[in-house]
Amino acid sequence: MTPETTDTVDELIGALPAHLRENFERANRDIQENYKVSPGIAVLIRMWLACGRPSQIAKEFEYAVLDIKRREANPVEEHCDEDVF
Repeated sequence: MTPETTDTVDELIGALPAHLRENFERANRDIQENYKVSPGIAVLIRMWLACGRPSQIAKEFEYAVLDIKRREANPVEEHCDEDVF
């Protein structure tokens, strides 16, 4: 990573609320315990962001907008509206 990328990722990590940062910190510890090496929190965040498909990102938005707390509901992959529920 370039210094510019590192600064941006470090800023992103600092901007995450504690409960979200904890997920990556735990993953980092688990990876370290299992494999004796981990790429670090910044790289794990970048890897996780790179894996997000547009449909997954849209689904998370729809869950938030519809204020869905339970994840048993499974909106249609391409489109979600109140008819799904």
